Amino acid sequence: HASQVIQAGLTQPFEVPDQAAFLANRHHQFIGAPIAGGSEQPPYPDANNNGIDDENYSCLNCHAQTEDVNGDLVLTQDYQDCLFCHVVDGVSITVHHDTPKAKEALCAECHGSLVRNLDEGLPPPADIPGIITPRGSNKLGADFSTINSAGTHPGNCDFCHNTQDGQSTGTLMPSVLGDITVFQNRNNHHSTGIHEIEGSSKGSPCQWCHIIEWPAWYEGDPAADRTPWQMRACQRCHDATSLHGIEVDTIGDGIVPGAEAYNSGHIGNQDNCWGCHGNDSDMIPVYTGGMPVVTATTPQLDGISAVTWKQGTEFVLDLKGNGFINQGEEYDPLTGNTTQTTFMPTVQLTGSDGDITILTPFTAEAGFISVTIPWLADGNYQIQVKKGNKLSNPIGATITPRIILGTAPLCLQRFNIVFLRGEGFSMHLPGSNTGTRIITGDGVDPDFLYFWKDDMIAAIFYGGCPSEIIVTNVFDSITLEPVVW
Repeated sequence: HASQVIQAGLTQPFEVPDQAAFLANRHHQFIGAPIAGGSEQPPYPDANNNGIDDENYSCLNCHAQTEDVNGDLVLTQDYQDCLFCHVVDGVSITVHHDTPKAKEALCAECHGSLVRNLDEGLPPPADIPGIITPRGSNKLGADFSTINSAGTHPGNCDFCHNTQDGQSTGTLMPSVLGDITVFQNRNNHHSTGIHEIEGSSKGSPCQWCHIIEWPAWYEGDPAADRTPWQMRACQRCHDATSLHGIEVDTIGDGIVPGAEAYNSGHIGNQDNCWGCHGNDSDMIPVYTGGMPVVTATTPQLDGISAVTWKQGTEFVLDLKGNGFINQGEEYDPLTGNTTQTTFMPTVQLTGSDGDITILTPFTAEAGFISVTIPWLADGNYQIQVKKGNKLSNPIGATITPRIILGTAPLCLQRFNIVFLRGEGFSMHLPGSNTGTRIITGDGVDPDFLYFWKDDMIAAIFYGGCPSEIIVTNVFDSITLEPVVW
C-alpha cells in the first residue's frame, strides 16, 4: 500500500544516492568467514584446487579468473549475474524465496510485521467461525448487497485481493492514493515460488495453507468439499495481530485508526472493517461492533540515505517511508485498562550475528526519520523502523572495515622491503582491476610481493624505499609514509 503514496505524489520520492558498492561490500564481508555448506555453497568451493572443499571464503571461491593478451589475470564477469551463485531451485521466481529463511516459513524476517512467521502468532482457532469471521472466498452469509469488479462480496479476503475475472495481471482498485494493483489470492500465494522442500522442519509449503484435516466451515456449506481452502490456514501467517496493523497514512499526519481514507488499508475506515467482516443482514444479524483495539501499526520503510559506510563513521542517517507514527491504545496487563497513546518510532539495526542496536531518532515525522548512527562494528546489518511491537520491512546496509595500523610502516633500506603491520588489510587478489594493490605514491607497483595477510603486508621495491605508499583493498585505501630504517 505505502508504495502507492509516492506514486500518487502525496509525498516526494526519496532520493537515495547511487551506491553501486553496496552489493560488493556486502559480499566481501564474507572473506575469511566459514563456508556454511548446503545452500550457501559458493560456485568454486575448492579455490586452491587441492581436491578438498575450502573451509573459509576467499576471493577465488566466487571470482573466476582468465588471462588477458599480456598474460595478466583478469576477473571474469560471471559474478555480476546473481543467479550465477544464487541458484534458483525448482520453480522459484525470486532467489529470496529460495533461501533457508523462506523455506522455513520465516516470512517476517523479510516482510516485517505485515505477516507472521508460520505459527508464530495466534494459533489456528479451533472454534466454529462466527458471522464476522473473514473467509478467503465464497463466504456463506457474505454481504450480497455489494460486489466488486470481480463479483466478490464483502466478508471475503478476495473482496479486495482479487483480479477482474481472475486475470493474473491484477485489477486496479481505486483509492485515495490512486489505483492500486491488487492480485488474486491464488496468484499471491501460488506465485511465491516456494516449492516442495526436502528436509524442511515446516513440511510441504502446500500444507502451510491447505490443511485437509481441519473441519469444514459450516454444516451445509456449499464449499465444504474444499476444506483445505479455509481461513483457518491463513491465520497461521495472517493473524489479527498482523492484519489489524496494516494501514497507510493517507494524509501525512500519522495514522489515525478509523479516520483514514477508505480502501487504502485495513483499519483506516469503518468501511474497511466491513470489507473483511461483512455478512448478509437478510440472513444473520449485522455486526455492529466498533474498531478493534489498535496498538502500533506496521511501518513501511521505502529508503535510507546510505546503505554502506566505513567503520568508525558517525553520521546522520535519514529514513523515508509511511506510517512511522500512529494513534492507538496501549494495554496495561496489570490493570487490564487501555489508554490512548501516540506510538513513536525507533530505528533497529540487526547485525549478521543477531546483535540488535536500538536508536532513538532526533527527528521523527509520519514519513521521515533522522537518526545519528554511532560507532558500530563492521559487518552486514538489517535496518528497520520499530514502533511498539511492530517492525517495518528491512533494508540492508553494510559497514566496511577500515585499515588500522598497529605500528608505523617501515622500509628496510638495505633490502628495499616495506613492512606494514595492523589489521583490516583483508586479502590480496593478483590480477588486473581486482581492487587490491600496494603501490608507491608515484603509482609504481612492487617488484615482488612477499605476502599479504589481513594483519601484515611485505613488498620489495628495487628502485629504493618509497617516500609514500598507497595500500588499497576491497574496502579501503590508505596513504602512508614509511619510516626508513
